[in-house]
Amino acid sequence: MDTEPRGGADLATIATFDDGRVGIERVELSPRKAGEVDLTVLAAAVCGSDLHTVLGHRPAPPRTALGHEGVGVVRDADPGARDLRGTPLRAGDRAVFALYAACGTCDRCASGLAMKCRSVLKYGHESVDREPRATGTLADRVRLLPGVPVLRVPDGHEDTLVVSAGCAVATAAEIVAAAGPEAAGRDVLVVGAGAVGAYCVAMFAGMGCRVAVREVSEERLALAESLGGHPDPGGGGGPYPVAVEASGHPDAFLGALNAVDVGGRLVAAGSVSPGATAVTLDPALLVTRRISVVGVHNYTLESFVRGVDWLLEHGGGLGLERLLSPPVPLPEITDGFELMRRGAYARVLVRP
Repeated sequence: MDTEPRGGADLATIATFDDGRVGIERVELSPRKAGEVDLTVLAAAVCGSDLHTVLGHRPAPPRTALGHEGVGVVRDADPGARDLRGTPLRAGDRAVFALYAACGTCDRCASGLAMKCRSVLKYGHESVDREPRATGTLADRVRLLPGVPVLRVPDGHEDTLVVSAGCAVATAAEIVAAAGPEAAGRDVLVVGAGAVGAYCVAMFAGMGCRVAVREVSEERLALAESLGGHPDPGGGGGPYPVAVEASGHPDAFLGALNAVDVGGRLVAAGSVSPGATAVTLDPALLVTRRISVVGVHNYTLESFVRGVDWLLEHGGGLGLERLLSPPVPLPEITDGFELMRRGAYARVLVRP
């Protein structure tokens, strides 16, 4: 749906989901407030959760601004603005950012759960009717609220390397942290080699782990092998001291759980739509085998920083751009969602 802009208005072009359809809107923005950072989007990616929204698998407000993975260049910021590291943020700097804005003061923020802030705003899941309106990365502009973690990207790194930093990469870093430091050098099972699973494979392999992978797509499995994984023998190897479920399929969750060794840990990160992936589970399995199950949804500030650090230090030589489709122009975003629905790529690259 297109809105009629006022003459001289500050406008953003944003892909929205409204009344069951994806479209492009020209949205008028309010003047930037103190503490906010305006970015011009250089590249964005369609994530699986964006597809879930469009397919109706999760609730969405009217005129949802789509997309939460992206990299941009600072268009406008306060004098003295700084990123999470304390690095100055100036017009012309490239930056990546987390997918949420948190208050920083509630009980959840105080306990390290800023991603579950009592008043959280989630990029890619809010209406353009809600300020600051430009809250989707499938757009030519995005406005970051003061509570959004942001990191400057040094020169010398391609946009395609860092485009998924604020979702898949940071989530993988959170999963690795949830597996615990004792996972280093041990056997690990990763179930599902989409973007999050693929980054997990690469990170665990870099820690000296022997990473077995379960993945039904031969192409994704081959990519995971190139990142340091190997196929799980017959889909029934193990048992493993650590297993990661990153596919979101209920059978995959049960398979991963059954593959965990006595005293081991399952990190569950794939199922994000409550009610859509229900399983029947005998709790005696957890009790008698002393299995710990840790849920991961989004990530902490620390994991965001670790994920970006890992990308900048190790990602350049891994061919991670293979996770992305050829670029889709923003005006053809409906084609991008169809490409994502077909599942040929872990992420669909979008250029404004």
